[in-house]
Amino acid sequence: MNEAWPLPAGCGELGDLVRNYDWAQTPLGPITGWPQCLIFAVSTVLLSPVPIVLLWGEDGIMIYNDAYSGFAGGRHPQLLGSKVREGWPEVADFNDNVMRVGLAGGTLSYRDQELTLHRYGRPEQVWMNLDYSPVFDASGQPAGVIAIVVESTERVLAERRLRASEALFRTLTEGIPQLIWRAAIDGTCIWSSPQWQAYTGQTDVTSLGWGWLDAVHPDDWATAQAAWRDAAETGHLSYEHRLCNAPENRHCWFQTRATAVRDAEGRIVEWLGTSTDIDDLRQLQERQQVMVAELQHRTRNLLGVVRSIAKQTMAQTGPGETFRERFNDRLSALSRVQGLLSRSDQEPITLRALIETELAALDAPTMQGRIRLTGPMVRLRKATVQTFALALHELATNALKYGAFTTPHGRLNVTWRTFPSEDGRRLLVEWVEEGLVRERDIQSPVTRGGYGRELIERALPYALKAKTRYELGETALHCAIDLPLPAGEAIGSQA
Repeated sequence: MNEAWPLPAGCGELGDLVRNYDWAQTPLGPITGWPQCLIFAVSTVLLSPVPIVLLWGEDGIMIYNDAYSGFAGGRHPQLLGSKVREGWPEVADFNDNVMRVGLAGGTLSYRDQELTLHRYGRPEQVWMNLDYSPVFDASGQPAGVIAIVVESTERVLAERRLRASEALFRTLTEGIPQLIWRAAIDGTCIWSSPQWQAYTGQTDVTSLGWGWLDAVHPDDWATAQAAWRDAAETGHLSYEHRLCNAPENRHCWFQTRATAVRDAEGRIVEWLGTSTDIDDLRQLQERQQVMVAELQHRTRNLLGVVRSIAKQTMAQTGPGETFRERFNDRLSALSRVQGLLSRSDQEPITLRALIETELAALDAPTMQGRIRLTGPMVRLRKATVQTFALALHELATNALKYGAFTTPHGRLNVTWRTFPSEDGRRLLVEWVEEGLVRERDIQSPVTRGGYGRELIERALPYALKAKTRYELGETALHCAIDLPLPAGEAIGSQA
């Protein structure tokens, strides 16, 4: 048989199998009787390095090469000499169409054709590139079909995994608030996320290369470029800068960080980075610094006030129980002021609230019928509150111990109003006590020129640029405090 088979050398394992196969048991008959067109076609198939199968005759008798045997898997070598519809019964309809078209002289071509094959005794989903062409006999009539079969399953699945990975990456990059980008090793942009484009107003084209720098505040260009130069050496990138907020037409602070993407040898091939909005955080930090500075300033001032209160009280009373009582009273007044100041960001300090707080501390609510407060809503600045509150405390304490609240018929009338002047608006507060009964040889601490009188006549003019007037008669006390009303002190309707 071998002598009768003119097969060229180098046909591999399938060449030997074809030579020794009992073809007499097939519709092709003994190999010695094969026509030259069949022998030529078989030789071509066996010598090809790509998977090829010859489907001969109406039944599509299968003759294939070594490359195809690998594709056939567990079906090899039983497929050799079998009828194609029976050799691959799970795709019989598909191959039936192939034979019908091929034997009619037509060609077929499929790319990534999905089929389910049983190559190892179980269903297996595969994808293939298939090309079918007719093989003609000596008379020029189609006698068989030659099929080039290249499996693309691995590539198709890899592309699907890549697309899934890209979809996941897009979902991730588009779903987080950070601006995401990819950059080459030198910092030039190779991709920017939709968030970057929406925020900066750039497009996927204008942000490429060094175009992204156009979105950075010009004052921060040097910082950004220096960070990229250092990143090439350190393998780390992190810096803060301002980016253009295109919708709001302003620049906001961002923190930019990136992770180096390395190849198998550990060399940086690109950077994957994010830019995170920290503008609110920066503003909070700046406000915190201001608040700390203000707290330190206020604490120093408060200590100075306490020291002054102690000194003036001691000078007035000397050491002993009287000093302790009055010093504690004045510290309590100071504490109440600090309580108001601590809530001033949520609850503005008004003149009425300041007066009511001081009167309430002296149990004045039990004498509400004898107290009248009238004036518009005036919001006081923090700088005004402390000194003014201490003056009100001295007046209220004096009213309780020596003034209107020491007699059954005494009354307190506090009025205030605002008015324009040559140097801006001013506030006039008038404290009037009526119904006083006073022995001629007894004078109140305020009258004697003690701490309260000093607060009103010296501290208020010095600290608040106020004009004060204090008049004590036989049956009435009139104290007027006239001070500037800066623009920061809001004025409301009559309250």
